Amino acid sequence: MSPGSSDLPGPGPDLRAALGAFHGVVRENVNLAPMTHVRIGGPARWLVEPRTVGDVAAVVRACRELDLPLQVLGGGSNVLIADAGLAGVVLRLGAFQGIVRDGERCTVGAGVTLPSLIRLTKDAGLAGLELLIGIPAEVGGAVAMNAGTREASTFDTLASATLVDAAGAVRTLTRAELQPRYRDGGLDGRIVVEATFALRRDEPGAIQARLEESLRRRNATQPVTMRSVGCVFRNPGPECAAGALIERAGCKLLRRGGISVSARHANYFVNEGEGTARDFLDLMCEVRARVKDLAGVELEPEVKILGF
Repeated sequence: MSPGSSDLPGPGPDLRAALGAFHGVVRENVNLAPMTHVRIGGPARWLVEPRTVGDVAAVVRACRELDLPLQVLGGGSNVLIADAGLAGVVLRLGAFQGIVRDGERCTVGAGVTLPSLIRLTKDAGLAGLELLIGIPAEVGGAVAMNAGTREASTFDTLASATLVDAAGAVRTLTRAELQPRYRDGGLDGRIVVEATFALRRDEPGAIQARLEESLRRRNATQPVTMRSVGCVFRNPGPECAAGALIERAGCKLLRRGGISVSARHANYFVNEGEGTARDFLDLMCEVRARVKDLAGVELEPEVKILGF
């Protein structure tokens, strides 16, 4: 987990020419830090914001043709980007905002935020997503990471997902055809452009009560107002919480540069203002070493680390 230090390469391949008739936005050398919750990261060589599924497929094919690495950046809540930035293409799906309700099913674009979807379904008297409240993700990222809380996971209500694969082919797979894991949708790099959730009817007031109780517990135990990536490490097992191990190892308030372990929840690292990716990774390495020495457990990152 040693951070890179090289600068972004020169102009390189002409992405715009390779995309041809493209309906989205293509920008060069765009700072990514403001697009992440932890406010860390250098520039993207290319930042591409497509408008249609065909545009996404075109980007995938162009990157394959030009041998450019491709990363998808959703809500920026579970990602750490290198200080040097990303040399390839960063794809953002914020334009994918469609929501179509069909009875108890909702089909949702990848760029819809999870909090807004939860509010909409609650108001419609559709239950099933409310225990995911407080996760600051977009739907595409939530599916890709099988985002969740102690109470629920995204795949609990997922009926199907429309995906773009590494060859640019578009296919809709049912929940039964997917193999999610803990905090991993098991998509093998395929890009989520749309997801359908199978919900159930309930009174909006009852849904609101569950939502508020879940949010109360989350706010009481997590530094939700601070700059973080969410949980840094995966829980080693159902009865073994990474945060408890880190706290037992004496790591609360441990600091490297501008990054510190949260006093409220030890599996959250917070950027106190001028933290860097190098600071963050150095702190991760120190915490892992202390937990390994104490408990013999090798913590594995839950945060997605890009550009190293």
